[in-house]
Amino acid sequence: MRLLCVSLASVAFLALQAAAQIGEYNPIYSDYDYCQGITPTTRTYQPMAGATLKKVQLFMRHGDRAPSMVFPGDDANYNLCGNSLESHFSGDDLLSRTPTVQPKIMNPHDSPYSQLLWKGNCDIAQLTNRGKQQTFNVGKSIRSIYVDLLKFLPKILNSDILYVRNTFAVRTRESAEHMLNGLYPSLYRVPGTVVEMNAYPEAVENIIITRGICPALPDLFKPFTATPTFLNFFKSNYPLMVKTNNILGVANNPSYNNSLNGDFFISRLCNNMPLPCSRTNTTDCITPAEAIKAIAGSWVMSYGPMRYGAHAEKAKRVSGGTFVGTIPKNIRATLNGDTSSRPFEFFSVHDQSIDQILAIVSSPDVPWPGYASTLLFETWQLADKSYVVRAIYEGKSVQAHPDLKCSLDACPLDVFAAFLESFVPSDPKAECGF
Repeated sequence: MRLLCVSLASVAFLALQAAAQIGEYNPIYSDYDYCQGITPTTRTYQPMAGATLKKVQLFMRHGDRAPSMVFPGDDANYNLCGNSLESHFSGDDLLSRTPTVQPKIMNPHDSPYSQLLWKGNCDIAQLTNRGKQQTFNVGKSIRSIYVDLLKFLPKILNSDILYVRNTFAVRTRESAEHMLNGLYPSLYRVPGTVVEMNAYPEAVENIIITRGICPALPDLFKPFTATPTFLNFFKSNYPLMVKTNNILGVANNPSYNNSLNGDFFISRLCNNMPLPCSRTNTTDCITPAEAIKAIAGSWVMSYGPMRYGAHAEKAKRVSGGTFVGTIPKNIRATLNGDTSSRPFEFFSVHDQSIDQILAIVSSPDVPWPGYASTLLFETWQLADKSYVVRAIYEGKSVQAHPDLKCSLDACPLDVFAAFLESFVPSDPKAECGF
């Protein structure tokens, strides 16, 4: 095994190099780090001069997680979860009389199935201790801006102005709880206050790409593999694919040997764990640069089809269209005084969730959402009583998609809404092939 020793600056540089294979990232994201998303702070955030904030919609990717699948022969010890200091949103408030619970993952050695999972205390795709801290820190940053700086949110929690939604995945719910703990620590909560956490059943979830609710997706994504963009990517990465598959021992395993297997390396890279070496040649190891390229390759088949190729626009419609239409709808509802539409909306989601929004509203050269990365839509009222929307991703103003005829520093609400609504399928069942 080769221990990973690479600076965060190097990780960012290598990630940008890897991204160049499917399109250069905008230079404003030179500090991008997949392992740690960037949230605005009071040092980097600028209020809109002469305007009044009316609504905030926050999308946060869950924090660092364990691998999403078990690779054959993975001998790493994923002892990254089960922090004894973990507490759920109300659990650390002694006055709430809610008991603190601590999940514990067990893999009994006497089980005949114990070898089907790695060593350590993490379940598949479980939020790690690092991920808990990351999302807690997001909450602290959000508090510093919207409570302390802007006074948009009250100092003491008022659950009537918050809307919280997570997906069916446990790691998004836990990430939401830790973010809320950072936003409103127990000192700033009245005992008994309840924050409702909304979630759609997996069968009807529309904030993450699922083939179950849209059977047409595979047919729309497949043509991307015939584009020059993908073919150049595949050609330049084929030697690395061969190397990673050989070192991981899956060269002859059709379940794994058709990709770079980037998910295998993410936990190791982000948690400074050893990178693997060949079992037959201990000097033949995966380097940090190769791990970064493999990770970047793991999202190409999600990132690319919605940006390159003949079916990109339709792919956006059926993947993100059914959700993005709710963004302007909820803005208008809040501005019209609908009390069921809360001034602050918080969505704890996945990388694909954020990317399918970015694919629609932003220029194609944005990086893939890293752990605990955030996308913010702010609606401001100007002095002339008109409304504009500002978008912030990775702590920076989003560069608008060329077809969106405005700047996302201050996009007129009507222009912003009409553009997003143009991606809403008029007949979702027909467009998705039901």
